[in-house]
Amino acid sequence: MIITTLKNIGLTEKEIKIYLLIIKHREITAGEISKRTKDSRTHTYDTIKKLIEKGLVTCVIKNNIKFFKSVDPNKLLDYLDEKKSKIEHEEKEINKIIPEIKKLQKDFKKDDVKIEVYEGEEGLKTIMKDIIRENKNFITWGATNKVNKYLPDFFIRKYLNERKRKNIKARQLFTEISGVLKSPLSINKKLPKEFASPTTTLVYGNKVVNFLWLEIPRAILTENKELANSYKKHFELMWKSSD
Repeated sequence: MIITTLKNIGLTEKEIKIYLLIIKHREITAGEISKRTKDSRTHTYDTIKKLIEKGLVTCVIKNNIKFFKSVDPNKLLDYLDEKKSKIEHEEKEINKIIPEIKKLQKDFKKDDVKIEVYEGEEGLKTIMKDIIRENKNFITWGATNKVNKYLPDFFIRKYLNERKRKNIKARQLFTEISGVLKSPLSINKKLPKEFASPTTTLVYGNKVVNFLWLEIPRAILTENKELANSYKKHFELMWKSSD
């Protein structure tokens, strides 16, 4: 639990290992840390330096020997506050340059089809963030809760909370043999098991996403108004037939 949470807030495995080791000792030298972690002194000092920069570790000098010790664990909350401030600042800076970046893009025709393929955990996160950013109600069939297998709980909770905050509603069709990602903003209808599929189709705005639930999941995003409208009509037929 401790290790997972520290990873989630941005600490590396080496930082966590050394941080927890320092916590267990009132004071400890870099040499002793290096000996216990079986890592070189150079790498040990580099990691300790990063922990000091994060405000999680400090040092004292006794008889010309440098000892390292942990600070109050509540400092972890200060570290998070600093990260939030940094992210908020970076977000403002990004928003300033987005218009300039868009000017560098080619002038595509409105009826062009845009296709992008995303893979793995980060790919799924990108799609889910885009759903929130698009801020439009969505429809999906072959709905499933398989995303729980690939993404950490905290990210899914954040996604559902953002949907709730923006009031993004959904209609979902799923089969008897699959679960579904539940939300009070989702209306779910069950399809016969004959409609079971290893894929999930989701439509929001002018975007269609086909999820392939493989060992490494993939999401194929197609952006085209005509195609999205076609998928929406197909969905409405299935939605009515499931009554």
